[in-house]
Amino acid sequence: MAIGKKVRKNLFMKRIKVDNSISLWEKAVQLIPCGTQSFSKGPTQFSFGVSPVYLKKGNGAKVTDIDDNEYIDYGMGLHSVILGYARPEITNAITEAAQNGNNLTLMHPLEVEVAQTLSNWISSAEMLRFTKTGSEAVSAAVRIARIVTGRDRIATCGYHGWHDWFIGVSERCSGVPDSIKKLVQSFSYNQIESLEKLFTDNKDKIAAVIMEPCGVVPPNDDFLNKCKQLAHKHGALFILDEIITGMRWHEGGAQKLFNVIPDISTFGKSIANGMPLSIVVGKKEYMEVLNNPDAFISSSFAGEIVSLAACKATLKIIKEEKVVPLIWERGENLMKGFNKLVRNNDLIEFMEMVGYPCRPVVIFKENKQTGPLIMKSYMQQECAKRGLLFTGYFAMSLAHTNEIIASTLNIFEEVLKVFRSGLSGKEGGNLKNLLEGEIVSPVFRKL
Repeated sequence: MAIGKKVRKNLFMKRIKVDNSISLWEKAVQLIPCGTQSFSKGPTQFSFGVSPVYLKKGNGAKVTDIDDNEYIDYGMGLHSVILGYARPEITNAITEAAQNGNNLTLMHPLEVEVAQTLSNWISSAEMLRFTKTGSEAVSAAVRIARIVTGRDRIATCGYHGWHDWFIGVSERCSGVPDSIKKLVQSFSYNQIESLEKLFTDNKDKIAAVIMEPCGVVPPNDDFLNKCKQLAHKHGALFILDEIITGMRWHEGGAQKLFNVIPDISTFGKSIANGMPLSIVVGKKEYMEVLNNPDAFISSSFAGEIVSLAACKATLKIIKEEKVVPLIWERGENLMKGFNKLVRNNDLIEFMEMVGYPCRPVVIFKENKQTGPLIMKSYMQQECAKRGLLFTGYFAMSLAHTNEIIASTLNIFEEVLKVFRSGLSGKEGGNLKNLLEGEIVSPVFRKL
């Protein structure tokens, strides 16, 4: 009863102050195309007007915006921060490395040391190269596959970054030549027949099958190994894009969890706790083609010392503090608690938390009463008022302690009651009428 009274009062909570965020955004759009460096960080992904646009600092699992509002955060730098913000050991490693100069004229011993550690962790990593971003790593993987096979076409499943070779399959393909667009075709996850059709339609032309190992839905009926077998049957390489799953699903990546060894794979995000570093790894026979005199993958910043130092320190903590089992355990507690609150508020037809405990996702279900993006926008609005930065996915980190999980569920307890009240309100249960900001929009309407 006490919670009900509290929630009733919160129905009329004032919006948080985000004036500084909005003012700075108005300047940004005059200087920066799209106003942001990453669509996923931009205000189209949050309810603009009631959610923060700019953050100024983070510590542990909490962030502070430029209007001095503090939030529990589960976005964690688009999955890149697995230990928590400003983790002292990582900050110290970065500082120490920077004091000795960064990106020296010649190579640094950390390149070999970190490469050896990663090779020991990742089953498929007989050899590896460092890159800076996920997009760069998967582009390198595709280049290697084309060199090995002498073919051009790629079969893809999932999201693989912004470079020309891939983004041509999306609606955001302006500027990509038609000749490149024709080289990439998509198949459907857990539908092996869709990949079989691509091989039938592109006989002896596909260089590689590249895919994310999983997202929300698990691979069914040994799907990953079947994709690998099909690729090999037709003379193509099998590539796993583990930019998100690596070091989060398992220390050795999702490939270890699902017992599949790809020919080539890519890792990023979590390997350096927020510092820019990614890798392309693979079997020696394939990676060695980069030694060919006519092959070229090179980057001024690939061996940059500060990020390698952060990676070394991050891997050490992941191993010593058993980070992966912990984030799975805490994520499971979050999922169970959230879904219990959903059932208690009779909202199962509207939403549910699904996926893997290391990265749960709230899905909003199609229904006659209101739309998924309206529901998400309303959730973001009400969560922001209560100090939770809600993105839809939950990139669990070591900093999401049991206390943080409990605080999160307390916020959701209030928000879901408000959500239920909004559905039953005087306006006919139309949440759109209760929105104080703009409706969020997807980066891709289709991919």
